[in-house]
Amino acid sequence: MPRAPSASSPSDSAAPATGGVVRLRRADREREIVQGAIQYFADVGFAGDTTGLARQLGVAQPLLYRYFQNKEALIERVFQETFLSNWNPLWEEMILAPEQAVAQRLLDFHRDFARVHLRRERVRLSLFFALHGWDMSPYFRVMRQRVYEPIALSLRQYTGAGRDGQSFAVQEIELAKTVVEKIQYHGIRQWVYGLPVPEIEPVIQASVASLLDGVGAVLGKPAAKSS
Repeated sequence: MPRAPSASSPSDSAAPATGGVVRLRRADREREIVQGAIQYFADVGFAGDTTGLARQLGVAQPLLYRYFQNKEALIERVFQETFLSNWNPLWEEMILAPEQAVAQRLLDFHRDFARVHLRRERVRLSLFFALHGWDMSPYFRVMRQRVYEPIALSLRQYTGAGRDGQSFAVQEIELAKTVVEKIQYHGIRQWVYGLPVPEIEPVIQASVASLLDGVGAVLGKPAAKSS
């Protein structure tokens, strides 16, 4: 029987249910554990234990602790992978693209945000993290700085409200969240409540149109050349 490699070894072995031995490079094994943990915790929540995760992965439980000191460290990695590591750096550019009309910018961004957010694991984990009392402020901070504030700036441009350099008012940020929150609730209806949902594209189109129709009542009338 081969000697189990140390934690610094380039590969690890695990015996699946078939009795064979699967050897993976360390980075590949770690990725497999993280992806398995994302699916597992999205299914059962954070009350699920590492014994159940190991069983689902087909590995021995002690193998998990070669990569993660404890369950909380693994959950931290799940949070990073689910909400921060897959961030699209082009979103801010989409929202602020000067060559595009504001309506088109908002459509482009929200379509791509929906593509990322409406995955089953991400929707369910967002609720499990909240119920677990996890500090999600790093994600909320990034959303405000790189999504909501650029959207609020675009809405100022759309209405011709000016206010260059001024801090964003509370109602501006709340307006900027409108379509994102519609997308998020769409995912909750589908992946948490198990309800039938319509295609997201018409929802995005209607929500963006409604936002732009109503924003003038808060910030002022739309600029003549904006759309």
